Amino acid sequence: MVYNRAAVIIIDKDKVLLLHRIKKGKDYYVIPGGTIEEDEKPEEAAVREIKEETNFDIELGEVFCRVNDFMHNGIYFLAKKFSGELRLGGPELQRVNDNNQYHLEWVHKKDLQKLLLYPKEVKEKIMDYFSS
Repeated sequence: MVYNRAAVIIIDKDKVLLLHRIKKGKDYYVIPGGTIEEDEKPEEAAVREIKEETNFDIELGEVFCRVNDFMHNGIYFLAKKFSGELRLGGPELQRVNDNNQYHLEWVHKKDLQKLLLYPKEVKEKIMDYFSS
């Protein structure tokens, strides 16, 4: 399978790091990550994207899940370790304006159910992870 998106589930105790998007009046959340560049391995893209978007240095753990739908073929890793000062960066920071906002947020597991988190399959798997 060829993946076009790599993302990382970063968990700190009972919270998960999400990217809160407010775009043209729509309010939703996504997992930090992004496009896998040509000749780049998914693992390399995941580490690069997390550094760009969050300023975190991460050590990848296992593959958390894979999502193949009409939007993308995504591979989601679980972060084994992370360090650094959390701050938005990369193209996301450059694209911020009144109609296009990005906010990094630690979301408590009890608040996940009420959020609009894409893709939905990943949201369900994160909730399952916290309940196991």
